Amino acid sequence: MAITKCLHMKQAKMGYPAKHLANGLRYIMNPEKTEDGRYVCGHNCIPEQALSQMVDTKRHFGKLDKRQGYHFILSFEEEEVSEEEAFQVVGEFVTEFLGKDFEAVYAVHNDTDHIHGHIIFNSVRCTTGYKYDYRNGDWENIIQPLTNRICKEHGFSTLDLEEVKEKRKQKGQEENILSERDRRIKKDVDQALQDAGSYEEFLENLSSMGYEVRGKKRLSVREPGAGRARRLDRLGEDYTEESLRQRFGRLPIPEMTGEEIPAEWTYVFIPYRERHLTRYQKERFLRRYRQGKPMADSKTWKYRAAIQELKKLQEEFDFLAAYRIQDKAQLKAISDAAKEQLWENSRARKQLQKEMVPYEEMLLLLNKLQEKQMEAELYQEGYQEFFQDHQTYQNLLGQLKEMGYSLSEAEQTDAYFFEKEERLRIERKKILKEKRIAERLHEKAEEKEKLEAQQKEKNRKPSARGRGKGG
Repeated sequence: MAITKCLHMKQAKMGYPAKHLANGLRYIMNPEKTEDGRYVCGHNCIPEQALSQMVDTKRHFGKLDKRQGYHFILSFEEEEVSEEEAFQVVGEFVTEFLGKDFEAVYAVHNDTDHIHGHIIFNSVRCTTGYKYDYRNGDWENIIQPLTNRICKEHGFSTLDLEEVKEKRKQKGQEENILSERDRRIKKDVDQALQDAGSYEEFLENLSSMGYEVRGKKRLSVREPGAGRARRLDRLGEDYTEESLRQRFGRLPIPEMTGEEIPAEWTYVFIPYRERHLTRYQKERFLRRYRQGKPMADSKTWKYRAAIQELKKLQEEFDFLAAYRIQDKAQLKAISDAAKEQLWENSRARKQLQKEMVPYEEMLLLLNKLQEKQMEAELYQEGYQEFFQDHQTYQNLLGQLKEMGYSLSEAEQTDAYFFEKEERLRIERKKILKEKRIAERLHEKAEEKEKLEAQQKEKNRKPSARGRGKGG
């Protein structure tokens, strides 16, 4: 019986956006787990070049941000399949599920008692540029039924989906009954924390809300009319007495503005075919093309130069229309204003760097946690080979807790600085572009004036032949 589990890899908030995708590909292609790459294969890409090809696809369609890829795991019953059989099943799943739309790498690991396969595929389709959209119900309606069908065709056992649905339904009902009260208490606790300047004020706030505060070893609260008290540490690690006390002896968590980051225009060259070609496909196409046409066009550079000139003309037209330019004095004023704005932008970036200094240790810890997050999740899914990574992840969480921060608070802080950096970067890019266009138009205006002056001077001077006749 093979069970398919679905994970996703989001954009790294610091550094290389596709860092988690790169780590995932490196992990599943580990030679020690795949018999030196024997059980590794690429789908619409070359495994060794998979990361660069996937990023090329994202760049081509202007979708380098947000979710980077997906990681599917097919777990087989112990001793039910061999490596070759598992590799065949995973390969058939990839071919049918992903088709020609996605670049993917899949591998089978045989370094544990139970053989399992890994599939990592790009979040962006290489054919149309649309992103993969995982929706609720896809696992039980599409993904696992496909796994079951392929396993059945090979004579392997399958997963009873009806039994899984029933267990999920029962578990969901239990969780909803238990969590309704917890959510209500948590909301009040968060409000009491927000309004308090110290731990003692926090307890007073809870009392003023009508809660009876109890507990010497473990803090608990009892709602008005409730029969039993509720321990706050049951709400999560962030709500133990130690964690609650630490909240008042730390730097404040910066709040997000809630405003959207301004969108950037992305210029994408769309080839004459609708189908996007990966780097490897481009090389193959070029070789075949040259076989039929040995002499390649040597004037391609002229076409590229013409396209660039057209882009510049479009930029200048939009600029002139937006600012209603009447003379070159306006262009000079805009250029000077842009220089002042660049200086202000630079000063704001330096100020942001100073603001980040007290949080550097926390953000560094968060970055290490994010690098180990995927392995820790896999361990929780039952993969014992990730035990050391899980321990490292837990140790890092402990260090973060000792600093007085929860994981969600660290992520909020990271997102806050990331948003501010992104806004300043986009603002600087816009200012530089406007400054460049204004200076280019100013140079053209001066060149035009110079040519007109030369032409007037030439028209004023009588020709030598004309002076001779007049004498």
